[in-house]
Amino acid sequence: MVSQGQFSSKIMLVRIQQELLETSYDFQTLPWLARSPDLFPVEHVWDQLKRQMSSCDSVHDLELAVQDLWTHLSQDNIRCLINLMPDRVVACIAAGGGPKCY
Repeated sequence: MVSQGQFSSKIMLVRIQQELLETSYDFQTLPWLARSPDLFPVEHVWDQLKRQMSSCDSVHDLELAVQDLWTHLSQDNIRCLINLMPDRVVACIAAGGGPKCY
């Protein structure tokens, strides 16, 4: 369970990161709504790994299992996720920044 203090700290950290990017590196960031889905392809890859993960008895077994799954990821699947990004962004914009079923 995330406490109110942790939630506030995460929001503050994001604001500090955005300010740093914009002031120190002249890097413009897009406004991001709180209910927006995560559009990074790697998040979908992590979700796929999680679905394939078997139960592990130790941290060491977990580490080995994740490394094995990561090594055997289908590159075609990753390319597909990346190639779908323009459609995902359009769907997110059409949904007013909120989640969209794909």
